[in-house]
Amino acid sequence: MNKANQLKIACFLALQFFLFTFIAAQNPQESAAVSKKELPISWLDHHIQQDSNGILEVVLETDMKQLMKGKMSEQYQSAFFSYTDKDGTAKRYEVEIKARGKTRKQLCQHPPIKVKFKKSVLEAEGFGPYNDMKVVWECSESNNAEQYIYREYMTYQLYAMLTGASFRTKLVRISIADPKNPDRKIDKIGFMVENEDQVADRNGGEMQEEPPKDMKLLVRQPNLIFGVFQYMIGNTDWSAGNSHNMRFIKLPGAVSRLIPVPYDFDYSGLVNTHYAAPDPNLGIPTVRDRIYRGSPGTETEFTLVRQKFIEAKPKMLAYVEAFPHLDKPNRIDFIKYLNEFFAILEDPKQFYRAINP
Repeated sequence: MNKANQLKIACFLALQFFLFTFIAAQNPQESAAVSKKELPISWLDHHIQQDSNGILEVVLETDMKQLMKGKMSEQYQSAFFSYTDKDGTAKRYEVEIKARGKTRKQLCQHPPIKVKFKKSVLEAEGFGPYNDMKVVWECSESNNAEQYIYREYMTYQLYAMLTGASFRTKLVRISIADPKNPDRKIDKIGFMVENEDQVADRNGGEMQEEPPKDMKLLVRQPNLIFGVFQYMIGNTDWSAGNSHNMRFIKLPGAVSRLIPVPYDFDYSGLVNTHYAAPDPNLGIPTVRDRIYRGSPGTETEFTLVRQKFIEAKPKMLAYVEAFPHLDKPNRIDFIKYLNEFFAILEDPKQFYRAINP
C-alpha cells in the first residue's frame, strides 16, 4: 500500500473517531453505555430470572420488638433470611436489617425494612457485590393492603418498560418469626428493590442522592419521560429540589449530567392507598387527580416522549391483564386509570394543555 493510500485511511479513521466522540458528547446516555460495568449476576437478578412474577417465600427471623423500638434511629440489627431456591436448595443467610421509609415508618403498623447480606457470602456464591436491598411490604392489616403492594410493584414494572434507569423489583412473601415471641406469626406480602449502585452501574454512572445544583444538568429526554410517567400514575409525592423519592444517576464526562430515577409510589393515584393524600398547596382534591409537575419542554421534545409512551401502551396493558396476583376489581380500576391517561396522551392538543396549563 502506497503512502498516499495509507494517509487517506489514517485520515478516515481519525474522522470516524472524531465523529463518534462528538456524538457521544452530545448524547451522554449513549456515551455511558460504553462504560457499563460487567459484573456477575446479582442475587436479586438471579431470582427475577428464575421467576419474574412469582413470589419468593421467605422466613425472616428477628426481634420485632427491637425493630419497632429502634425504627426512628434506623439502627441495624441481626436477623436470619431463609428460603428454598427454585432447584430445591434450602438457603439461610445471616443478615442485618433496619427500619426505613420516612412516611411509612409513621403510618405503617410495621415499617418497611432494608436487608443487608454479607457481601463476602454473596460473592463466594458467585453473585455480584450488591448486598443491601430495600423491602416494601404491607403497611397495615387493611382489607386491600396486599393489593396495594401488587399495584406498587406493577408501577415499578411499568417504568422499566420505558427506561433502564429504573429500579428492578422482586415479589416476596415474608413470614416473620420472632424467637422472643414464638407464638406470634406475621406474614407479609412485599417486594425487594434493587440496590442503588446496581442501577447506576447498569446505566454507566454513579448514584447521587444530592439534588442537582442546576436543573439543566438533567438529561432532557430521560427527565421528560420521568415527568410524564409521574403524571401518568398521578404521583406528586416527589421533588428534585430535595431528592424526595428520587435518585440521580451521574453520568461520566467533563460536565456531570444526571438521569432521574423514581421510587416509592404508594402516594400515587395508580396505587391509590387509603392513606394517600396530595399536598394541599397543589390545589387537587385527591391523588387520583392528575397534575403535571415535571420539567417544561418544547413541542418537538414532547412529541418524542408521547411516541415512546404510545409505543409502550400495548405492552403495559398486556402486562396488567396477565399479572396473576391482582384481583378483578383492582385490575379493572388499574387499567381504567391508565386508559384515562392514554386518552389524554393520544390527543396532542389535550396532552399539551395538560402539561402546559
